[in-house]
Amino acid sequence: MIVSDRLKYQNQAPLSMSANNRRIRRVIVDILWDYGPMTKQQVADILQDHRGIRQVPSPQSLSALLSKNPQVICLGIERVETAGGGKARHMKFGIDRNLIRHKDDIMLTRPVNAMTPTQRREAVKCLGCGRTRVMPEGGPPCLHCRRYITPP
Repeated sequence: MIVSDRLKYQNQAPLSMSANNRRIRRVIVDILWDYGPMTKQQVADILQDHRGIRQVPSPQSLSALLSKNPQVICLGIERVETAGGGKARHMKFGIDRNLIRHKDDIMLTRPVNAMTPTQRREAVKCLGCGRTRVMPEGGPPCLHCRRYITPP
């Protein structure tokens, strides 16, 4: 009985980390919308002051969260000076402004792994591209298909 309870609770541990990463993904997009393009270190500095984030991810985790988010794109490279006096090149991340033109578009382009539970219930699969998204008014297709695939 005790062993089965322990195994039950062991399997639930990753859920909190997943929820934390979801929250961080949403906050990162909001930060990039408000502050504009920035490096991962600049994002980490702002995340540290954000009250909804308990622990700032490591630079490697933050880089993965930024590069795997379809709402975020690399806008270039910025040269920074390292602590040892050398020069390094860091990627500069920003919002895909061709896709996200208004603050309201952020929710409509959010991937499933960053949605809130309410948004997940509202999301449906797009018939054009196959992505699961919250649909804009007027129904399918999703905002991505409307902006990139469907001619104006």
